[in-house]
Amino acid sequence: MIVTSSQTIANRCKVMRLHGINRDAFDRYTSIKPAWYYEIVAPGYKYNMTDISAAIGIHQLKRLGQFQKKREKMAQIYNSRLSGFPITLPGNAPEGDLHARHLYPILLNRDSGISRDSFIKKMSDLHIGCSVHFIPLHLHPYWRDTYNLTKEMFPVAQSIYEQEISIPLYTKMTEADQDYVIDSIKQVFANV
Repeated sequence: MIVTSSQTIANRCKVMRLHGINRDAFDRYTSIKPAWYYEIVAPGYKYNMTDISAAIGIHQLKRLGQFQKKREKMAQIYNSRLSGFPITLPGNAPEGDLHARHLYPILLNRDSGISRDSFIKKMSDLHIGCSVHFIPLHLHPYWRDTYNLTKEMFPVAQSIYEQEISIPLYTKMTEADQDYVIDSIKQVFANV
């Protein structure tokens, strides 16, 4: 789903969502005069949404505020209970903006005494799934090989990649779940 206040972006999205066709395909069937002619004006995609997905989306949108508030509350709990560990916590949204809190990425400090991969493994041993968001493009075979990219060309992205871990944060997460994640992080650092 794309939300924009720009009519230019909205028009471009409408073209790109259906094979680059310069008009809505459904207009051809609902028009009161012959409207079968169309042109492909860009190399587009087939991104039209199914009716079931749209129905679910409409109802999920009604809960968006509730979801965001829960995620923000969980992020604030992480912020307060994880300060003091050798990690850098994610920042807050600029004044007047609202953070989606889609992920909760932490950065292991270089002096933390544990590598990112070891941290993720130890958390997995405690039955907590962590991830890395995201693997930089210069490390993916297509981009790396096509454009002869090296990690030395992107030192900041490479450094963040080597330190970043996304810990669990999801709307169905309970307080007990979050307590367990926090306690597990404490346990990992206690054994470094």
